Amino acid sequence: MKRRSEWFVLVTLLGAVAFFLGRLIRASRVPGGPVAYDIYSYCYPTMLIAVRTVLSGGNGFFWNPFNCCGEPFFGSGTTGVLYPPAILSLVLPGDPALYGLLLFNLVVATVSAYLLCRELGAGVVASWCGALAFGLSNASSDVMTYARTVSGPYAWLPAAMLFCERILRGPTVRRAVALAITVALALIPGHPQLVLYLYQLIAVRVLWQFLTRPGTIRMRTLGMMMLGLTLGPLLVAVQLVPYLEVMREGVRSAGLPLKEVSSLPSLTWAGLRKHVGGWDIDNPFLLMPWVLAAVAFANSGKRRLAVFYAAVAAASVDLSLGPNGHLFSLYYRLPFGTLFHEPSRFLWVTSLCIAVLVALGVDAIVTPGRAGDGWGRRGSAVALLVAGAVGYHFLLPIGLRSTAWLLVGVAVVGGVAAASAPRLGAFAAVAVVSAIATDLLVTRPLGFRRLLPDGDVLLSRAPLFTTLRERLTAQDRVYLAPRHSDFTLQPKTAPLFGVPVLFDYEPQPTRRWAAYFVKLRTGGVMTGVKDWGLVFPGGWFQAGLKRRLLDLAAARYLVVAAEEDGTASLADPPVRLLWSVGDVRVYENPTALPRAFYVPRVEVVADAPKLLERLATGRDDLRQVALVEEPPPSGYLGEPPEPGQAHVEFVTNDPEHLVLRVHAPQRGFLFLADQYFPGWHATVDGVPAPIARANYAFRVVAVPSGDSVVEFRYAPASVRAGAVVSGVALLGVVALLVTSRPAARPRACRAASV
Repeated sequence: MKRRSEWFVLVTLLGAVAFFLGRLIRASRVPGGPVAYDIYSYCYPTMLIAVRTVLSGGNGFFWNPFNCCGEPFFGSGTTGVLYPPAILSLVLPGDPALYGLLLFNLVVATVSAYLLCRELGAGVVASWCGALAFGLSNASSDVMTYARTVSGPYAWLPAAMLFCERILRGPTVRRAVALAITVALALIPGHPQLVLYLYQLIAVRVLWQFLTRPGTIRMRTLGMMMLGLTLGPLLVAVQLVPYLEVMREGVRSAGLPLKEVSSLPSLTWAGLRKHVGGWDIDNPFLLMPWVLAAVAFANSGKRRLAVFYAAVAAASVDLSLGPNGHLFSLYYRLPFGTLFHEPSRFLWVTSLCIAVLVALGVDAIVTPGRAGDGWGRRGSAVALLVAGAVGYHFLLPIGLRSTAWLLVGVAVVGGVAAASAPRLGAFAAVAVVSAIATDLLVTRPLGFRRLLPDGDVLLSRAPLFTTLRERLTAQDRVYLAPRHSDFTLQPKTAPLFGVPVLFDYEPQPTRRWAAYFVKLRTGGVMTGVKDWGLVFPGGWFQAGLKRRLLDLAAARYLVVAAEEDGTASLADPPVRLLWSVGDVRVYENPTALPRAFYVPRVEVVADAPKLLERLATGRDDLRQVALVEEPPPSGYLGEPPEPGQAHVEFVTNDPEHLVLRVHAPQRGFLFLADQYFPGWHATVDGVPAPIARANYAFRVVAVPSGDSVVEFRYAPASVRAGAVVSGVALLGVVALLVTSRPAARPRACRAASV
């Protein structure tokens, strides 16, 4: 009977999740309000590109040649291609695959929150309410309409805490392995910020256990906890090791300054109060979860847990205020405290804490007998319920409306009934469940960020880019200047059609390319990540745009949204209008250099910033010299050019494999305007040849006089090393599970025990 009720509860949770996701999808059909920009400017196109690479036999799975003059694809770590539900995109069209992934994450979040609350000792009904409070919170709605790379780690947050609690209760190898698997699943989607919060939350939870119940923390407990937290990243080292390589080369290789950490306007206590009462990413408080969470302190048997989760909730709200809070200046000094921006994301942790408090509070209402004997003791739950409602009324700028008071009244009636007669606990349960379900599923507003009614809008420019691709050669690239939030024309639109562009909406570009592009676009020096990412509005053709850098990146064509058209600044010589398609214009840049060409010599400029400035503003003929920061291993720097015609031809132009046929009038160098990045290897006529970084961000290889064949292959050692580590970790998990299996008892003993 108990198992049947558990299954019934899980089924109703799944129904609630499906209904809620349906509301989010239906809300997307209503015009107005911002669209889920990160989903459709990054995640959705990345999903489509990943499918294309898989269906083409893996061609382009490791290296993306279409953005930023080439960049890692799998190794960027934010593609999430190994996340299990990503396989849906191979068998379903775009929109159903996206909805399926979001449904998967919502189910994981809600069910694991239910199991966490059960593990903490809450009853079935109370855990159901806690699960609903987490799975349908504003934080959940936020991450589901923010980016699938974020919704994945968020979904596994309560699952990881579930196994943390189980290890604290009884440390075993199997529970450590379960913790490791949940950590691995939280890391795979590609957003490590929430995993960092998870590790910090587990550390604080263990410390709290040690301070309040020191006798329960033994070396085995710490050992199993460390085993799980260490083994998790090792299981996904195949993704993490390449990602660490990208981080080392990326704009986030060092900590962010405080102004970058709080790059968006920071919340204030007064500002946070303005968000309460609506569906907003900065509102961690919903009516019934808030009111029921206040009752958690009436649960005397779980008051120690209530104090912990309430303290963490308060601390995370304070941290979400960034510099306007009290704790952020201390947190900023912790290891990894400067890696991520937007402190408001601490509210994701607040959501989990409130869910646990809701479960403890509902438990105190529907099972008052556990809280002690006597009306006064049992009635404390009702008193806190009323106090929570009054507090929420004054927290709201406009106070509670009549519908809200009605929901609170239903819960209060249930609490009074249970406090008056314990046999009415079932009635109280129905009342509380009805109140919280109505609040979260029916009466709350939705619609801060919308999903697109049809993701195929990303492919609506197919005629334009198909025509452009037919005109392009392997030597050409495109400078794309879209307008903000136009999902028909965005940085990842062109790559969907195999057209290479200079920019990417990418959270982890290489530092070199980001600095190069900022110099190209503005003429200035990159001072932070915001200079790379905050292009809009009107940032594509600033007064300081450096034509020499645009030409060096092989930008033969310009695709420009009419309202972003600043091509008049490119007047010496002017770009040539080829055609217009609606509100988009296509230009040809007559001064663009080819992507690959021969140069007779290189010159050493050891200071990288000075080298970039010289490229942008100098008078060097970039067809005759390439600037390098170190002399080639051979020491040969080239000679003045001799008469003769050089020629470079692409024989193979695959993402991870390039073959070029070079004719050089004298010994010299092949310059390739593809990003220099670890993992690329070159041969000249079959003999390994070193690749040097040239012209700040690109590649150069020495070539002999006459005809030669230069071959480039991308075979990153980081992927192989990560695969080995993951393989060894997986074998270790199997060995741990086999060796930790409880020994079978003799048949006679089993019979005796019965």
